[in-house]
Amino acid sequence: MPTKLLKSVALFGRELLANPSGTGAAFPSSPFLGKRMASYIDPDTEGWVVELGAGTGSITQALLDYGVAPRKLITVEMSEKLVSHLQQRFPQLNIIQGDAAELQAIVDRVSGETNTQIDHIVSCLPFRSLPRAIGTKIINQIKQVLGAQGKLIQFTYDLRSKDFHHFADFERKDSAIVLANLPPARVDLFTLKKTA
Repeated sequence: MPTKLLKSVALFGRELLANPSGTGAAFPSSPFLGKRMASYIDPDTEGWVVELGAGTGSITQALLDYGVAPRKLITVEMSEKLVSHLQQRFPQLNIIQGDAAELQAIVDRVSGETNTQIDHIVSCLPFRSLPRAIGTKIINQIKQVLGAQGKLIQFTYDLRSKDFHHFADFERKDSAIVLANLPPARVDLFTLKKTA
């Protein structure tokens, strides 16, 4: 196993032990999962792309490899140790230590504007293991910053294609299972439901 990968796995393991419900995974995401999530993004978009819960940066790397412009990518991670790792790995990016429940303030601070609209949100947050109140706050922030044509890309280890209360205001546009991940994961593409 390459040294960088070993370091990432070791760091991820320490964070998992320190905060199991906030980490929500046993292993870092695979490159295959990252590629699938990135495939839902239009790399030529002029709007911002926000990544929530960047972990050790495997999805971040996939976004960059897919062509997302570093100047238009905002990466949010709550763990101080993971943020330090990400800043060393991706010095060209906007890596923010912060809480996704305060997403609008984070986005406005990075963009230098108020009420910034986001084209894509790539979420690695473990909504099924987060306390419901926290998950609801985060979803409300996502709804606030996501533009009318914006896309939410979310992965889960729950492979069943059932609706989940946090996503009641979203419409699932596509869904794909990535078996080449440990454990296998499902990637969902959502847009906000149109209001009458």
